[in-house]
Amino acid sequence: MGSKTGAVSSLLCCPCRCLFCGVLSCLFSVLACIFCVAALVALVLFLLFRPHIIRATAISADLSDFTLTPRTWILHYNLSLGLQVRNPNKRIALHYRGVVAQAHFQGQQFGHTAPPDFFQDTSETSTLDLAFAGESPIVGGIAAAAFRREAAEGAIFSVDVKISSHMKLKVWVLKVPGPKTKIDCPLRLQRRDVAHGQRPPEFHQTECRVTFF
Repeated sequence: MGSKTGAVSSLLCCPCRCLFCGVLSCLFSVLACIFCVAALVALVLFLLFRPHIIRATAISADLSDFTLTPRTWILHYNLSLGLQVRNPNKRIALHYRGVVAQAHFQGQQFGHTAPPDFFQDTSETSTLDLAFAGESPIVGGIAAAAFRREAAEGAIFSVDVKISSHMKLKVWVLKVPGPKTKIDCPLRLQRRDVAHGQRPPEFHQTECRVTFF
């Protein structure tokens, strides 16, 4: 009796099992086809448009104030920076959103600004005018010692300006999400003696590092 019941159960389950396996196999085949087609389209688009990385250059800078209050270690700063960003792509336009610029000294952020979003057409160069002004505490004796040393060595300071943004790519009428962009500009800036009417010192253009993530 038990063997007959098992045989009947086996006969009833086999069609269901085959149907389930068939659905899984069909679903796997569809997903594999979609993946292959997407990879092929991405390869064709890459070979067709050959995207190039953007270029960023610091073209001007004026450090009119960069002083450290003794004992309290409060940094007073006033920095203006002109940053030139070039889109070398001939078929891809770029839209920068959520642009944030930060100024650092000895690894510590002391300034922050948020330029407006901007659009960059194909083969176009844009200039960002960044301004940092205010005061910020310097934490730790190492940073304060580095400030005093650089102030004594001609008041030429190592300032690092970092710019980040989210990017959208425009190909013809199609807009697709792009990577997050980070621009890093390590600068050597001479402080201007405003009290004696000194003009901004000569600034040598500096190439910035560009990374995507």
